[in-house]
Amino acid sequence: MVILGTMLRTAKTTLRNLTARYESLKDQVAHDAKSPAAAETLSLAAKTALAFLSSSCTKVALTSKVPGKGYWSFTTRGKGPRKLSRPVNESLFDFNCGNQLDRLIEGNLRNLPPDDRSRLLYTVAISYCCASDLLKTGDQKTPATFFECLTGHLFARAFSTNPRTQVEVLQLEEDEADTLPTDFIFDLGSGKPKFHVPVKTSTRERVIQVFAHQRVLDGVHGFGKFKGILICLTETKLDHRTKEVVEICVPKQWSLYQRFIAPMHRFYYFDVPQKYANLTTGDPPMAVLPFAGFFDEISELAGSR
Repeated sequence: MVILGTMLRTAKTTLRNLTARYESLKDQVAHDAKSPAAAETLSLAAKTALAFLSSSCTKVALTSKVPGKGYWSFTTRGKGPRKLSRPVNESLFDFNCGNQLDRLIEGNLRNLPPDDRSRLLYTVAISYCCASDLLKTGDQKTPATFFECLTGHLFARAFSTNPRTQVEVLQLEEDEADTLPTDFIFDLGSGKPKFHVPVKTSTRERVIQVFAHQRVLDGVHGFGKFKGILICLTETKLDHRTKEVVEICVPKQWSLYQRFIAPMHRFYYFDVPQKYANLTTGDPPMAVLPFAGFFDEISELAGSR
């Protein structure tokens, strides 16, 4: 009973701290997404989540149906029925990445080797999501918003530009303009690129919205004026009954959307599905890449039109 009481107090304290970090992060990103304060809060949220997962949780082996990838879930320690977190890619998660979080705060992720960069970024994102899975019930919004804030900060800092979350698309009357809500629009200034950046923890059937929004921007502002960049965490799905993990991918649909709705410029994943990575050499070619590679392309992206 003493151990159970201690675990409950730890969970309550962690949830309270994570909620405080989350609320601060939302405010900071809304005010100045590229700020060092936002990076500091992201780091603190990751440390809080990792401390909870390492001290109060244990790994549960999963049966991976994804070729070449292994996954586990976290669950809280104790007896009786327990919740499982979303699947965690065993090759990308690193409990010891805490000593690299200063790179996130300092904004010098490019100095990390690509594999270390991938593990750090994936661990920061998935650790918060897993902690939220275990500490709350049925909350999909908070992990998704945290992931938006993480990627929004990284893009804003890379381009030294804060994003907008809507863009004008139609003006029917002189004093009336319609806007298209988006996750992020990054406008680097006159004569420089503009980026349409939707952010998803997973796409599933919702991916058509990404291409549809890009089509609207192309139709209103001209083809190529906005470059579309999708950022996604993963496409894994866990069957809680069988403990099997699969990836839900629809590459043929993506090819059709790219060809007949609107072309996207990049697709970045924290955990890249191989079926989508294969589209990079498909027809039409679609650049589906690890998100860690974004930091090696910053100059190229910022200089392209």
